[in-house]
Amino acid sequence: MAFKENFKPFLSNLLEAIVNQAMEDGVITPEESLLLSQIEVDIRSFEKEVAKSIEEEGGIPEALGKDSFKDRLIASVKQLALEDGVISKDEEAIIAKLEESFSE
Repeated sequence: MAFKENFKPFLSNLLEAIVNQAMEDGVITPEESLLLSQIEVDIRSFEKEVAKSIEEEGGIPEALGKDSFKDRLIASVKQLALEDGVISKDEEAIIAKLEESFSE
């Protein structure tokens, strides 16, 4: 899978889908804003990891594959959502959208 041709558009579309989910009710809550920021940071970090791997190793190792990234991203978002002890409906909707986006 070529990163620029397949992964990069997927990651951009993923971020757009998550922002659209957060905006569905017309309001981005502070909790949603935190999750969106974390998701963007994780996506950009992943892009850098993949680009470095392609440059140094000539490809994307299994450890940086889509399933591995999905698991890491969802775990990171759930951990952040649980920091206050409760996952709100808005946070739950974002997590569900993440999971749905990876299964498409």
